[in-house]
Amino acid sequence: MEITTVKLYKETKQTLDTLRTKNETYDQLVQRLIHYVKKKNLRSELIQAYKEMGTRDLALLEEWDSASSETN
Repeated sequence: MEITTVKLYKETKQTLDTLRTKNETYDQLVQRLIHYVKKKNLRSELIQAYKEMGTRDLALLEEWDSASSETN
């Protein structure tokens, strides 16, 4: 795997230092943060999708409900 250098402001590095666990490398920390953000984004996307599905399902239910009352 190739290694690269990233320039950070000292304040940014200090903030990263506060987030690191004992013996955690910066690469591990960045990977952990990336995983956290992806998981958070996925959660938000799933919530939005379920809301949209709920709205669609409710509309279908109302359509079926009115159709079934017409047959009675």
